[in-house]
Amino acid sequence: MTTAPRALLLDYAGVLTGPVGPAFAAFERANDIPEGRCFALLIEAATDADGGLIGAIERGELTVQAFDDELRSLLEADGLRSPAGSLLAGLFAQLHPGGELWAATARLRSTGVRTGLVSNSWGTELYPRAALDDHFDEVVISGEVGLRKPDPAIFTLACARLEVAPEETVFVDDLAANVAAARRVGMRAIHHTGDGAVTVGALSATFGVDLGPS
Repeated sequence: MTTAPRALLLDYAGVLTGPVGPAFAAFERANDIPEGRCFALLIEAATDADGGLIGAIERGELTVQAFDDELRSLLEADGLRSPAGSLLAGLFAQLHPGGELWAATARLRSTGVRTGLVSNSWGTELYPRAALDDHFDEVVISGEVGLRKPDPAIFTLACARLEVAPEETVFVDDLAANVAAARRVGMRAIHHTGDGAVTVGALSATFGVDLGPS
């Protein structure tokens, strides 16, 4: 018999906000950087087992200033002009909280389902912390706990904080690798591909509660 879900865990960027790609692209257009180049350079610098620059900042091992300095060096080595100000803040400047999943999560929580956030952070200052603390029972930010998705330890930590088993938990993320990792620890996981109505529909079916617009 399948265990009834008792908890919902959500990613932040790309799930409780618009997609990350257009936000990065807006920064690049404003600074005469070829679209996609910032992320491409970071991926090229993230090929080791620990995830390179991306892994370091997501685990909180690298300060925002150090991350900015590293990315600035990568851009300049690539022959590109380095924008003034915080590069990380610029990349995320157009990423704002919103979408159907906020209301759906609140409705689900009102039925007694435990709710939590599990987010890989690029610095910890970009989150609407008051809104998150009001909206969720637990907030797990990678840079604060020293763990990052898809490490199974961050999923088990989140479940422990919610006092539920992974098998009782549903997880939503916009990255397929994180969805697969959650399934490996026993969670039911939903891949959010940008259509909030589709994801809300999947959650409604999974929890047996109508979470659509009232």
